[in-house]
Amino acid sequence: MTNYYSKFVKLLEQLGRRHSIERVFGDFLILATGSYHPTNLASRGRVTDEANEAEYLAISKAYTREELNGMAELMALVMLDANERPYSDMLGEYFTEHITRGHNGQFFTPDSICKLMTGLTSGSEPVVNKTVADPACGSGRMLLAFAEQSPGNTFFAADVDQRCARMTVLNFFANGITGEVAWMNTLSMECWRAWHVHSGFFGVLPVPVEQCIQAARPTAAPAARPAAPMAPPPLPSTLRAGKEPALVIAEQLSLF
Repeated sequence: MTNYYSKFVKLLEQLGRRHSIERVFGDFLILATGSYHPTNLASRGRVTDEANEAEYLAISKAYTREELNGMAELMALVMLDANERPYSDMLGEYFTEHITRGHNGQFFTPDSICKLMTGLTSGSEPVVNKTVADPACGSGRMLLAFAEQSPGNTFFAADVDQRCARMTVLNFFANGITGEVAWMNTLSMECWRAWHVHSGFFGVLPVPVEQCIQAARPTAAPAARPAAPMAPPPLPSTLRAGKEPALVIAEQLSLF
C-alpha cells in the first residue's frame, strides 16, 4: 500500500519554506474546494463560475507557478489516498499532528471510536434514506465512518472552524458522499459559508448562506413540522447531466 500521507507531509513541508505551513494548508483547502466546483468539472475547466474563480485567483496570486503545481499535487494525493483507503481521513490526521497539535482541544475522535459509535447508532444493518448530522464535525470522520457502513443517506456537517468545514467538504467529495457542509456556529445558528456536495451534480457547489439547510430557522410553532429546506440552485442548462434532485430529506438520524 502506497503511503500517500508521508508524501503529503513532505510536500507541505517544502511548500512551507517560503510561507508558514499553517498558511499553506489553509490556502490549499480553499484552492481545493474551489477546484471541484461543478461548473469547472462539467466543462473540464473551459467554463468557470465568476465568484468561485475570483476567490481562487485571490489565493493563488501569492504562490509561484511551481508552488501551485505543488498544491495540485496535494489535491491528487488526497484523491489517491481516498481511492486506496476509502473513508479514511488523511486531512484530519495532518491537521491535528502538524497544525493544531491539540490546541483548543482539536484532537479528532479516533477512527476506532467513530466506527464504534456508528455501530451503536445504526446497528448491524445498513441505514438508508435518512439524514445524518454532526453539528461539530471536525474533519468529518464521524460521518465518514457512518457513510462507510451506510452510504445511501444524506449527510449534514457543520463546524465553527472554517478549515474543519473545508476538510469535511473535501472528504465528502473524495468519497462520493452526498450532503451539505456548513461553516457555522451551531449554538447561535450563525452561518458564514455553506457547500452542497454531489447533490444532483458531481462536485462541490458553494451556496448562499440563506440556502444553508442547517442554518434555516423554522417559522412554524415548535410542535409543527419545519418547512421543507431549499434545494441547491441548478447548474447552467448547458452543463446539466440530467434531472437534478434536491437533497434527500427524510427522518433525522443524528450521531448525537
